[in-house]
Amino acid sequence: MITSSAIVFLGMAVMTMIAFNLGNSLRTAINRGETVRNIAKVFCSGFCILVAILFLIAHLDLSYGAPQALVCFFHAFIVAFQMAMIWFPPPK
Repeated sequence: MITSSAIVFLGMAVMTMIAFNLGNSLRTAINRGETVRNIAKVFCSGFCILVAILFLIAHLDLSYGAPQALVCFFHAFIVAFQMAMIWFPPPK
């Protein structure tokens, strides 16, 4: 039986994929030398952090047996990866 928590977990996984796609789009524009406004970076960062928090809550609610510290580290890594994609300067 599929619970509502499992459906929320699936939705958050899809939203995380969308957040990575947004971050990658910004990274591609930055690497091409296009002008990327800071407000776009701020909104994208906010979206990524919000999705990560909601996904963490859904992940902890399901409790698949993984230690909570590992789950929190996993989600912190996702956010750090997304922020690096968004905020790092273009390569030289």
